[in-house]
Order: sequence, then structure tokens, then C-alpha cells
Amino acid sequence: MATVATSQRQPATRLPLNRQLKDFGRSVTYQVAGLPIALRGLAQKSKSPEAVIRRAYAHRYWHPRGIAELAGLALATIVSPLVLLGLELAFTVKNGGQVARRFGRPIHRQLVDQLRLYLRAGVLPPWYYIFELHREPHSAFARDFIYRWESKAGVMNLLREEGTPRSELNDKAQFERHCRKHQLRAVPVLAVFRDSEVELRAHRRDLETDLFVKPVCGRGGKGAERWDYSFGLYRPIDGAWLTRDELFSRLARRSRSVPLLIQPRLVNHEALQQLNNGALSTVRVLTCLNEAGKPELVGAAMRMAIGSNRTVDNLHAGGIACAVDLETGALGPASNIGADSRLGWLGRHPGTGAEIEGARLPMWDEVRKFAVRAHWAFSDRVIVGWDIAITPDGPVLVEGNGSPDLDIMQRFVRHGLMTARLGILLAFHLSQLGLAGTA
Repeated sequence: MATVATSQRQPATRLPLNRQLKDFGRSVTYQVAGLPIALRGLAQKSKSPEAVIRRAYAHRYWHPRGIAELAGLALATIVSPLVLLGLELAFTVKNGGQVARRFGRPIHRQLVDQLRLYLRAGVLPPWYYIFELHREPHSAFARDFIYRWESKAGVMNLLREEGTPRSELNDKAQFERHCRKHQLRAVPVLAVFRDSEVELRAHRRDLETDLFVKPVCGRGGKGAERWDYSFGLYRPIDGAWLTRDELFSRLARRSRSVPLLIQPRLVNHEALQQLNNGALSTVRVLTCLNEAGKPELVGAAMRMAIGSNRTVDNLHAGGIACAVDLETGALGPASNIGADSRLGWLGRHPGTGAEIEGARLPMWDEVRKFAVRAHWAFSDRVIVGWDIAITPDGPVLVEGNGSPDLDIMQRFVRHGLMTARLGILLAFHLSQLGLAGTA
């Protein structure tokens, strides 16, 4: 049995070498993608949201901080033709035939589109398909999207570097404490496992329920486990029954390499039961501080699990999502993240047949107000992506994301957000921080 730890916070563990290499490779890929944007940003002079954001991005791009960023920039300028060619071939082979049949865009035109849009708008081939730029393969349409290399690796980095948020989002155990302090309803943390030790945060009888296990600092649903409870025993979706002590011992061993936490497994409001396959469906709600420093809703998408995945609803774990109308809570058609075009767009859930397009989320007005109230508790952050579960008892915070993935919003509303309210607010905050000057 794992021992009980008395400390509540442990020093961060060093990332494994393979994770460091993967992060470096992603950074180089983002710099390859950002090269045309950063070059064009040097000439941006207007005060439009696009000009402000891309001028700030260009300044950050051409001023690397540290040896790793400098090495990544140098490597990106060398390998950019190879990266572009490799991605173009790989994703055209995967998607080209489907797009040609559905949209009438011949494969050779898709190849030309991808090269042209990379040079003029910094679009990498996967995002040509994610954002369905083959529908309108024009530079102006492509430039209206905020790409993850200029959001996650650009604008959001700049806002964090200048503002240095104090509130905790990455550490999910600390996040839950912060929510409890501010009387925000969040999924309670029952126990935390670090370095083979367990910190119990609840009475043992509170563990006599279905459980959800995930890394303390995980992302994308990776490493998450669902454990169903029955008569004192726990079982994963595909596995043997374990006693509580056996489960704790297993999690203690796993925690030697990655800290873990246990939470009760939530279930959706009955109106949403047919829109999932047993996994909890969540709404990603995007809020941003407005010009008066008040949180404002700028986007929402409903996520759903499909197929054999009954653990998480994350898109990168094979889930689907759809846009949510901010005023009414009405749902649009659903799809996957879009890097694989075979699924297309769905009006109904592929597993249950339940209507998605046109359905309305229950308690939507409560969800809207709840997201705004959550951001007030994290008001040291300009932008937050909230994962909110709509349960029979109302909305519950599952996680908060300080660098939210804008692909989720833009993919499902099927247009870019650069000139929408989000782009306007991001440009405003960059200007206020003095980050929108010349590159």
C-alpha cells in the first residue's frame, strides 16, 4: 500500500528525454510554419487586429530567447522545404481523394493550394484540411484564421510573459484548490499520487464510487483512466477487478513517472446522454477579458466521444465536436479535428443516432454565467478555455486551459477568428502591453 504524504506540493519533475525531443520537434515545426507570417509581419503597418497580432508575433519570432529557441529558429530556416514537402505529401495522400470527390477540388490543385497558402499565409498542409481551405483557397480567407504557432507559441506566450499569471491551471490538483477557495463548483480531487506516495483529500468512503484517474499535468486526455465501482471493487473498461488497495498500489507505481490524481467520475445531464457513448461530454467555453477588463464569452464547442473510446471526449483521442451558438446554445454539425477527412460532417451521433445539429444544450444560460464567473476567479489571465460538464446538478468545471487550442473553435464555426471578437480583444491586449510596435 502506498504511504500517505503530508506535503501538498512537490517540485516539478524533469520531463523525460522523449518528451523534450517531441516538444523541440513541435517547436521547430511551428517556427517553419511561422516563417512566412513573421516575414510578412515585418511590413504590417495598419491598426487592424491582423496587423497588430502578426506584428507582435513577428517581433517575438525574430527575438528568440535562449539557446533552444535560437537553435530551433536556425534549424527551421534550413529544414523548412523538407518539412513542407513531407507534410504536403503525407496529408494529400491521406485526404486528397476524399476532398476531390466531395468538393470537386482535384489533387493537383490541392497541392498547388498548399504551397501557395504556406508562402502567403503560413498554412501548414494539415491545417489546409483542418480548416477546409480547399473550400476557399484564397490568401485573404486563410489569413483570417489564427494558427496555433501564432497563438500557443506566439500571442499567448507574449501575454503570459508580460503578465506572469499567478493562478494555477496546469496543475489540476492546485486548480481544484483554487476553485474551491473561490467557491467555484469543480470536480473534487479525492487523492493525489506523486513519487509512490498518496495524499488523501477525502474520506475513504468517498472513494466508493466510479472513479476517473488522470495525470496532474496531463493534456489531450492522455493517460486518463476510467474505473467503474461495484461492491468494493474497481474495474477499468477492459480489465480485471481490483480492490482499493490493489488500485492504489497500481497508481502509486505509475506515479513514479507521472503524478496522478483521482476524481469521482461525473455523468452528463440526461438530455446529453444520447450524445456520448458513456464518456463524459464537456463544453469547451472560451472567455477573454474585454476592453474594460471584464470576462466575455468569445467561443464555445461541444465535445463528444465516439466509437470504442468510452473514457474521454478529447478530439485528439478520436472524439468529435460541434460549434455552440453563444446566444441560444444550439449545436451545429459535428466532425473530428479534420486532419483526416474521411469522417466528414455529421448531423447525428454515429453511435446512438441522436440528433446533434439543431439540438440545444440544457442549462445553457447557467453555463454562460458560470464560465464568466470562473474567469473572474482567474482574472490574472487574459484568455482561458474552460472544460465544463453539464451534469444533472448543473455546470461543473473539469479543467481550465491557459493556452486554449483555437483550432477547436475555428474548425467548427468554419471560419477564422482573426477579425471576430477574439481577434479584436487579443489585439487590444497586445497593444495595451506595448507589444504591437514595429517588428
